[in-house]
Amino acid sequence: MEQAWFVGAVVKGDQTERFINEGIWINGYDDRYIEQVKSIKIGDKIAIKSAYTRKHNLPFDNHGNTVSVMGIKAIGTVTYNYNDGKKVDVDWQPITPIKEWYFFTSRSTIWKVEEGKGWMYKNLIDFTFNNEDQYIEQFIQDPYWNSKYGDNSHQEFEWTSFYEAIAKAMLKFQQNRGELLSGIHTIFERINMNNPLTEKNAEGDKELLKDVCPFTIFGLFNKGITDHNRRLIMKEIANFLDVNEEVPQSFNGVPVLNNMNAWFFGNTENRNDDDFDNLWELFRIAIEITENDSVEESQNAFIEIYDKVRRQYGGSWKITIGLYWIKPWEYLPLDQNTRKILANKHFDILPRVPKKLYSGREYVDLIDEIKERFSEENFPFHSFPELSYKAWDGSLLVEDEEEEEFQEKLTNQTKENEKYTKEDFLNKVFIEESQYETIKSLLTRKKNLILQGAPGVGKTFAAKRLAYSLMGERDDARIMMLQFHQSYSYEDFIMGYRPNESGFELKEGPFYKFCLEASRNPDENYYLIIDEINRGNLSKIFGELLMLIESDKRGQKITLTYSDNLFSVPKNLYIIGMMNTADRSLAIIDYALRRRFCFVELEPAFESPKFKDHLLEQGVSEELVNKIQRKIGSINSVIANDVNLGKGFRIGHSYFTHYSDSENWYDEVIRYEIEPLINEYWFDEEDKAKNYVEELLS
Repeated sequence: MEQAWFVGAVVKGDQTERFINEGIWINGYDDRYIEQVKSIKIGDKIAIKSAYTRKHNLPFDNHGNTVSVMGIKAIGTVTYNYNDGKKVDVDWQPITPIKEWYFFTSRSTIWKVEEGKGWMYKNLIDFTFNNEDQYIEQFIQDPYWNSKYGDNSHQEFEWTSFYEAIAKAMLKFQQNRGELLSGIHTIFERINMNNPLTEKNAEGDKELLKDVCPFTIFGLFNKGITDHNRRLIMKEIANFLDVNEEVPQSFNGVPVLNNMNAWFFGNTENRNDDDFDNLWELFRIAIEITENDSVEESQNAFIEIYDKVRRQYGGSWKITIGLYWIKPWEYLPLDQNTRKILANKHFDILPRVPKKLYSGREYVDLIDEIKERFSEENFPFHSFPELSYKAWDGSLLVEDEEEEEFQEKLTNQTKENEKYTKEDFLNKVFIEESQYETIKSLLTRKKNLILQGAPGVGKTFAAKRLAYSLMGERDDARIMMLQFHQSYSYEDFIMGYRPNESGFELKEGPFYKFCLEASRNPDENYYLIIDEINRGNLSKIFGELLMLIESDKRGQKITLTYSDNLFSVPKNLYIIGMMNTADRSLAIIDYALRRRFCFVELEPAFESPKFKDHLLEQGVSEELVNKIQRKIGSINSVIANDVNLGKGFRIGHSYFTHYSDSENWYDEVIRYEIEPLINEYWFDEEDKAKNYVEELLS
């Protein structure tokens, strides 16, 4: 048997008995699975399945974790296909009691299983149609399921069980949100921290919110605050909710929110009466769908409420982050880094980086597609927590490169690199030659440089091209790009123990490997580019190597924490960090960072002749270029002179460097990119923000 079909039977209720009695199977959709149903052949094997989850009474030790189950209700042989994409005749044989298959399941209405795809597929076919046993132990040893059900399950992602327990306990407050808000307020008073769940009333005074959603409660401990404060808030919330799970010590794979944008709903003027109800309903259904036998009905309910929420004010990609927090093994977080990974053509998942939030159907289908690929041995990640972790630790992050360059890196092919000169840099980066020479001199002398500036001044773009210009060629093999975040640690960056099948193994981090590579090629310069460098705890991340990155201590050797071998940071390795001066979620820059780096401010370049020439070359009219320079220059002056903001919050030129030949291009940039920034800047002065936006659009 080369293939078989596993199909659902929920069409306005469970139709299993009807299908068996009438000898048919019907696709309940008019616009989905049509071609798949048409491709079913007479003689193909088919099974009615029901997908659900279970936590107890399993024939193996699941370590207290929820397990995906697929119940086989009936098997049969297709005797006729009506070729309408809807109906086939089947000679059914009911299975009583139903047979249960674990781990490798699908919630799709129709699932084509081909035994040639691998041992899991063959074992499922043999289990269903040939009465063979499931290879449970072999499944548990697979990387995907071992991370959840193996002897060392959840050690790398220990936070997941705590987050799921908090979500489950919070459900009881869906109809009693006042008590929840009161409890949260008491918590923040007790730990002597400002309660973020406040807003200004009509008189301009701060008052507690009168309603809240569960995702925003999760956001209280998943944003730009210290790990100590995160754990403190978690402990208090767990006590309030009577959750006995231990507070996690690590947050590997947990995406966090911007402090200034951590609500999942709008302010008073930008939310409707049912916005909170919709968010709570999404929260409830998202949890219960993983425990519900009626998969299609539950999935349709999830899609319907998800689409309602995404149309609300504030409906953005962070909805998927909230879903991931509450069920991290079931839902895909589509933050910017993860979207870039999924659009990586090597992984063949998304054709491009999506900008518009997916519909509920698109989101569910993407989850199903990726879950099925977790079982592939050579797939680079085997669970959503692992995907999220790798998306943020930089090991899979691919910057804006042409596909040819990326494929070259993957296959380790070699070819002559394209030359890159100072003139090339100055043609692309809108700074003066004198500033370029200063930056070059500082980096050469200090070896550690930070490019800081307002949002959109092109810090990352400039950093990579600065490295090119100093190398004299576009050699990506000598550039490593990473992004720091609050949970990034020495063990991630340099060296540490990680769980494997037999226990733990010592893993070398990206900085350790990059230093070794640079040491082996002392005649070539290497460049480590770190985005959001001030988001990480530098002392925690660099450890004993914080001293050795200083220019006068390069080449000196010390013994590392996890190794007896002597190690040094080579003289030919340069570090370029980027820092967003408008990030108010960050504390004052650590002195350790200040002392070891020199800082260069990149300014908005609207007045630069090169900026104007760039837009004119792209086809922007001179009238519109002048309008951009005048309007953005004016708002930047306002921002620079605002005592609560300053020049570090000005709007950068890169928002306008990618012209789209559309009469609405300028308005779209203002409305969908600049307006959210202005609303954040004057979040407590909405009329002022509105007036500034209208002025930009006039």
